[in-house]
Amino acid sequence: MTRVQIVIVALSAAFIGAMFTTYTITPDIRDYAKDIAMYDIHDRLQEHQDTTDALSPTKDFSATLEANPTRTTLEQKTNAGQIISSNKQVRKNVLFIIVDDLRPQLGAYFDPEHPDYFSQLKIHTPNLDNLASQSIVFKHNYAQYSLCGPSRTSLLTGRRPDVTRVFGNHWYWRDVGGNFTTLPQYFKDNGYLTIGLGKVFHPGASSNNDDPPSWTEPYHQVPYTDKYFLSNGSIGGWNSVSQKDVKDIPLADMMSTVTAKKILSNISVKAKTGEQPFFMALGYNKPHLHFICPEEYFYLYPLEDKDNFVPNVTWQKPNIRQQVRIDGIEMSDEKRFLPPDVLRKLRRAYFACISYMDHLVGEVLQHLDELGLADNTIVSFMADHGYHLGENEHWGKITTFEFANRVPLIIRIPGITDSGMTSSSIVESLDVFPTLVEAAGLDPVPNCPRNSFDISLCVQGTSLMPLIIEPNNNSKDVAISQIVDGRGMYYAIRKRVFRFVDYAYLKATDAADGKRITSLEWCANMECAKLFDHRNDILEQVNVVNETNYKDTVNKLQYQLHKFVEDQFR
Repeated sequence: MTRVQIVIVALSAAFIGAMFTTYTITPDIRDYAKDIAMYDIHDRLQEHQDTTDALSPTKDFSATLEANPTRTTLEQKTNAGQIISSNKQVRKNVLFIIVDDLRPQLGAYFDPEHPDYFSQLKIHTPNLDNLASQSIVFKHNYAQYSLCGPSRTSLLTGRRPDVTRVFGNHWYWRDVGGNFTTLPQYFKDNGYLTIGLGKVFHPGASSNNDDPPSWTEPYHQVPYTDKYFLSNGSIGGWNSVSQKDVKDIPLADMMSTVTAKKILSNISVKAKTGEQPFFMALGYNKPHLHFICPEEYFYLYPLEDKDNFVPNVTWQKPNIRQQVRIDGIEMSDEKRFLPPDVLRKLRRAYFACISYMDHLVGEVLQHLDELGLADNTIVSFMADHGYHLGENEHWGKITTFEFANRVPLIIRIPGITDSGMTSSSIVESLDVFPTLVEAAGLDPVPNCPRNSFDISLCVQGTSLMPLIIEPNNNSKDVAISQIVDGRGMYYAIRKRVFRFVDYAYLKATDAADGKRITSLEWCANMECAKLFDHRNDILEQVNVVNETNYKDTVNKLQYQLHKFVEDQFR
């Protein structure tokens, strides 16, 4: 078996300094597509649930192979306000689905007629495409931080990382930021049964073991098994799991699916009548590394299909990022380049994991429908952050580029989004908290004032319900993302066709523990700044910050970004 040596850049918990370590990546044992007897993954799921819970498959695999999803922007709804008002009398349930490391690379985002990188790669996601056809699809949604812990904390509290004080995967916002009310906790406080399972918050210390105050009942975590991880100590490999292995030991996301369906069955009677509405948060790990999923999903993406495996791109200007720092489970070599054959196979495995996740989501959505809950349940689907697949000569996250920060967001609100709609407006992940609150008809959460550390209930996001009325209004036209780097913070503002990035040196009281920033000093003379123009640079390869014809744009975006950031600390 061929093994390719690459180098991992390991990042310390404080994101200071880089350490190079060599690991081995073991390729998938099947390098090329073959004709095999496909089996429905539902058969494996059914063997691990009670016979009374047995269901028909969501999609057989041949249908998945033949799927040809489309998306159409339709006329806006005009009765949204009336329906939201009526929700106060008949409270809707909420199914909140969050996945890990997913770019907006779904069939619902496929639109080859428009010059957008993500919209030109066709991914097999028939179940999510069906959900999107009954939902509003936000084409330009941005995470606030391209790392699991900070991003999930931000969107689930409705606060920006500078307020939660969570910049890594080991800080708990109730310790370092404030005793902030979370999205599920707010529903719990309003009489909802709140249920969490899979990966919703980042587990462990960063959430005090899945944040007990958020849930009505104890959190449901699936048993961990390392059976499918590579036995040679490798980090970041990919593999396909055989039918026999899946039958013997199901994958973690499979077990989350089985658990979710059982819980829905148990709570469905009271949920249908509105006697006991629920808020269920279901977190899937895939397509997070390792890229491991059942073998049949690899065959959706033959290596001969060159369109799906865009080769690595090369910097046109070397000053875009002088040093690449990548979390220890991510992959790059010291030259920031992976051999083309390795890159193609890694991308193939990543796409296979997306299709696998899509099938599991479909299982839950079909079960929701069969229980008679679909017409009374709001469904929200999103990712915590994006991921580089070799673009910008980077493999992983924790950057301020588009690839690490733009994520899918799909929201279905029965009676409002039934015919499907899309919005190209720029929105942010922390907008989901107030949006779901308003969609469910609950009392709105107040907006946070400056210096809101001591306020338990408020949000910095904005409800997206106005976009249901007019999907492309520009009431909110910017998104802010950030990452810690060394002794400071990179901030990025995405506005219209531009992404502007700048760096601030931070002074804080015990910054290593995520304490509050007391002052900041911006990098001088545009030395750390970057500007990308998406009209002719969708891959963000060319830094035009010092070009004369962009001077006015740079000045305006810099002023807006600096003011926005500085206002948070006053």
